[in-house]
Amino acid sequence: MPKSTIAVSSREAFGRGANRRLRSSGSTPAVIYARGESRPVSLDTKSFAKLWHQLADLTPLVTIEEGEKKVKALIQEVQRDPLKDTFIHVDFFEVSEDQAVTTRVALHAEGEASGVKNEGGTLEIHLHDVEVRCLPKYLPDYIDVDVTDLNVGKSIRVGDLPEVEGLEYTMHPGTVVISVVGQLREAESEIGEGLPEGDEEAAEAGMEGATGSAVGTDRDQG
Repeated sequence: MPKSTIAVSSREAFGRGANRRLRSSGSTPAVIYARGESRPVSLDTKSFAKLWHQLADLTPLVTIEEGEKKVKALIQEVQRDPLKDTFIHVDFFEVSEDQAVTTRVALHAEGEASGVKNEGGTLEIHLHDVEVRCLPKYLPDYIDVDVTDLNVGKSIRVGDLPEVEGLEYTMHPGTVVISVVGQLREAESEIGEGLPEGDEEAAEAGMEGATGSAVGTDRDQG
């Protein structure tokens, strides 16, 4: 589990004016949601910015210090000003060690795909994270996905992801996560080269027809 920690203070003033004054003083308004209740708090903006940067591409599970009390929570939503790129509001969701949570975990592609290295293909990342369900103690910072044996035309799906102790993937197992695609457009270009101008359009039309047939065959094969 991440060892990231953020200190918060209770907040009694509400409304736009109060929140504006809070931000001007170097703090950011936030709310901690728990089952059946919510607690308005504030946090030091610079400390949170450092924490947010630290959690890039990691599961946003943190320890919140409320005075002498410490709780685990997921950073549920971060609102930022699109022009000033400053923090406006943060939502936390408190978790209990004995209750499973559903959240998203980042995926990290590891290795160089064979289809990229040996076949000139391109690695395509379809999902940067996946939805999972587990107890907080089993929640990983991220999940490594080995792409080394991935050839052109092949893909890794949710059902192919590595098993993690105590963790359940909640997305459909057939959902594509990562794939390697070939350079079809380059092949089309090479076919067109050297043909008389009048024949290039016919060659392209023929290639499109062949491509459509191939896709149809793939579907027929299931």
